[in-house]
Amino acid sequence: MILRFCLLLCFFFLVRGTNGDTYCIPRYVENLRINVSAVLSWEVHQDETCGIKEFQVDVEAEHQEYEMHFLVRFQFVDLSFLPVCDEWHFVVTPISENNVLGYERRLVGHVPLPSTADISLSYFDAIHVNTKDILLQWDLQNRTQGDCTLRYRIVIENKETGDVQDVYVSGLSIILHNLSPCVEYHIAIRAVNIAHPTIEGPMLFQNVLSPSIEQIPPTLLSVKTGPTSIDMTWGLENWSNRCPVRALHIDGGSKFNISVPIQDSTDDRPPVEVNLKGLQPNSMYYLKVAVENSGGMSQASQIAVQTDELGPGR
Repeated sequence: MILRFCLLLCFFFLVRGTNGDTYCIPRYVENLRINVSAVLSWEVHQDETCGIKEFQVDVEAEHQEYEMHFLVRFQFVDLSFLPVCDEWHFVVTPISENNVLGYERRLVGHVPLPSTADISLSYFDAIHVNTKDILLQWDLQNRTQGDCTLRYRIVIENKETGDVQDVYVSGLSIILHNLSPCVEYHIAIRAVNIAHPTIEGPMLFQNVLSPSIEQIPPTLLSVKTGPTSIDMTWGLENWSNRCPVRALHIDGGSKFNISVPIQDSTDDRPPVEVNLKGLQPNSMYYLKVAVENSGGMSQASQIAVQTDELGPGR
């Protein structure tokens, strides 16, 4: 048994020694892609150990109605004769120097728009859907060659905070949600051919002012009572609503109705302090507190506060 194993092992090494790469199966290629010139290219696997003689390139239509086959020695093939924006299956298989077929690499994609394609936009509209949402719409100047490898880059800058949002979409519209009221947004859009190398079209832009709306009800942060006083601190909506604030209104029903003017800050909105004086001791007060801004009056926050009893000798 030992002798038979040794003979088999010796035979294996003799075969490997005399035939070199006979049993070497090439790895799949890397970085398979088609560029804007419709040239399909790839790279030999970085860990490839086989000697590569050539590559088999198969180009198949989406529904297998049409196919082409090539044997090439270079790591690219010119497919500029294919129709732009048609979808194909591209398959590349390396072949070793001893004609051993390797593992295939497959790419499903379109023949990209060429670098000469007109990807400028004909128009760009911004439409207010409601108080916090804006619909952006646009279209291409020229659709002769299609738009299969186009994406649309939209850059939205909040002019109040300087925050910038960068998004890519494939369609011809997008709704921007939850924009801050009374804030100006600088919006720019351009078409981008995402094939290799990436090509960006000319930019269209406009400034959009989000409309005014009232604040949410103010928030009670603290309250301190005395026999004849109520001291309160109220928090206001800040960065989510930049419409100028004018006053805080405190409705005490038949007992009093006062307004506290507010000098609005462009950077921050500190809490508003309210000091009610000359009240009756040991009395319950029902208050409705609302904030007024350029968009109108907010809904009221309602609270009930009781003043303290008078102490002995007072």
